[in-house]
Amino acid sequence: MSLALTPGLLSWLRADPVWQQQALGWRLAQRWRSSWSGLNLRLSEAGLPADAPGLQDPVLILGPWRSGTTVLHELLTAATGLATPLTWHCMNAPAFRLSRSAPTDAPIARPMDGLSISACSPQEDEFAMLAMGLDSAYRAFLMPHRLDELLPTLNPQHWLDDSSWLEPWENFLHGVLLAPGSKPAQPLILKSPNHTFRLPALHRRFPGLRIVWMLRDPQEILESNRKMWRAMFAAHGISHEPDGALDRFLAEALSRSAEMLRWCMAGLPAAQWTTCRQDALRDHAAPELSRVCKELGLVASVSTAEFASSIQQTAAGRIDRYACKDQAAPLQQALAELAAAQAEAQSLVSARHS
Repeated sequence: MSLALTPGLLSWLRADPVWQQQALGWRLAQRWRSSWSGLNLRLSEAGLPADAPGLQDPVLILGPWRSGTTVLHELLTAATGLATPLTWHCMNAPAFRLSRSAPTDAPIARPMDGLSISACSPQEDEFAMLAMGLDSAYRAFLMPHRLDELLPTLNPQHWLDDSSWLEPWENFLHGVLLAPGSKPAQPLILKSPNHTFRLPALHRRFPGLRIVWMLRDPQEILESNRKMWRAMFAAHGISHEPDGALDRFLAEALSRSAEMLRWCMAGLPAAQWTTCRQDALRDHAAPELSRVCKELGLVASVSTAEFASSIQQTAAGRIDRYACKDQAAPLQQALAELAAAQAEAQSLVSARHS
């Protein structure tokens, strides 16, 4: 399930001097990989049928990284039977459309929480965007020293100003609907915390989109993110994180997340957005999923064997708890902004039932 490497991503990597510091043999191997992936991507896009079904307004699972979006993705997909990108689609975005069947493999545990993933698990399409060379904050997994350079990916205006990412991303989603073994039922369920920052641009393209926003204690979100990002740097990075860079990045991300949650509250009708608390999803998954689906007009069944299996699988994941710590002023401000926005959103959702 290693990530494909296309010429677009390779070009971004090669633009940095750190690339030239790597072993020559390894660099040549990556160029070879990217050449084949680039060819596969061109073949995949050329093979998209002219009569491919149009994309309906999707259901987005949003919120900061490490807020519980992965568990909701698993459960919502199982409960509704709707189509969603899978791991083998996202990790091999250039070539999965050329396959005749979905792969089979043994599940592995995610290092940050122990959740089990396999080739056919629901997956965030951000990895497809990364592999295809599109702008993504996840580029920092590969070159942590460029975190500050990636701050614009957290700015919603960045995605409004440059829409060049939309066409290749939509081509990928068309491929998901047509892939062997995929569920064709729309709307697509798309889970990517990174889409939180693209929300105004996504709404401009899909004005009828629906949103489930995950809520978790902001301090826990922060500490879990520090753990996750540094685990990914250690596993995949070819450089080191500069002092203070990750906290600057996370302060911006949490502040922008609060901004986008307020954008939902101010700009979307109630029928297009709701919230889901991580603790409620953990402790009362079936009623919480039923409520979410009812509010968004989705048909769900929480009594199927598939949903029961998903409950069992996600329950095996860890939810780490963290002690409160004193934070630098920018992080304190970002945490306060997110806490206030989450409290207001939860109050609005609760008022719908009173």
